[in-house]
Amino acid sequence: MAISLILALAISAAELPTATSGDESIALARQLLPRTTAHRTSRYVVLADTDRELIRGVVIALEETRRQYDRWCRTLRLPTARTDERLLCIVFHSRDDFAAFAEQTESLGKTAAHVNGYFSPRFDWIVWFDPGDSEDIDKATKTIDQAEADIDAANAQGASPERVEEARRQIDAARAELSDHEYARRTEVSIHEAVHQLVHVGAAFPGRDRWPDWLHEGIAVAFETDQPRKPFGPDRDHASRTNGFATVLSEGRNIPLRDFLALDRIDHVGGRHVGVVYDQAGSLISWLHRRRRHDLATFLSTVGIPGEDGQIPSVETAFVETIGAVDDIERRWLTEIQEAK
Repeated sequence: MAISLILALAISAAELPTATSGDESIALARQLLPRTTAHRTSRYVVLADTDRELIRGVVIALEETRRQYDRWCRTLRLPTARTDERLLCIVFHSRDDFAAFAEQTESLGKTAAHVNGYFSPRFDWIVWFDPGDSEDIDKATKTIDQAEADIDAANAQGASPERVEEARRQIDAARAELSDHEYARRTEVSIHEAVHQLVHVGAAFPGRDRWPDWLHEGIAVAFETDQPRKPFGPDRDHASRTNGFATVLSEGRNIPLRDFLALDRIDHVGGRHVGVVYDQAGSLISWLHRRRRHDLATFLSTVGIPGEDGQIPSVETAFVETIGAVDDIERRWLTEIQEAK
């Protein structure tokens, strides 16, 4: 179902409020997207133009993310996110609608074609499109459909009933596997973006607006899971996360930690190592949480905060002062990843 995008209202990003949050953001989104349906919970509003059953799973993921994020903050002995207003999530069925909305509200340009979703500090909302409209899943679906059509044709031409039945079983298994993959992607992206939102709206990290991109992404990646009914977060392994960086490391594609700490922005359009940055950042945050939890909490509370001279220390300086020598931490971290593989 196509929805009425902000484009139809002839409003540019520059004409929108410079900042909104809470009920104001929800009201603005409802104005911009009048044909979406609102799904409300105690702590979230989800605006969507897609299947209600699908959104039920999204709501579960969001609510569980809030619980697990609060648990993580308590573990680090840091303040949890504020609870006085609902947070907003916008879900599009179509990637094209997602990209158009991103351009009209954020002027994201080509970046929107290279991301599955994003968090908007300007409006405090998270936005993403359903992975069922991703190119790879669409291609896989068409391949399965064609295979099924070929089976039907073979059956009509008198193929062996046993072979037709076996082929149909394989088709059913392929569809089930693709459905599971789609569900996992949907769950992971909703959790990932929700964590960005919780980091921003909470009071745990006063320097968060001056964090490098890799640090924001590392925390979000460290929470990803496809099983939101079970405890998850930086203290729990998730195969797609841990295997991703283990592969990067075994192939020698990891970025030296000193260089990694100096990264500020992630170039989603032209960057050749975007996937590596995400995998490496998630692995680093998870390892620090397990092995240097108190130091990690101090680092996250310190990075981005001006010193007595009014200057903001580099990320590496904050890392060394709160966690330890870069070379030593890198050796310990990477050795443990290699030994676990």
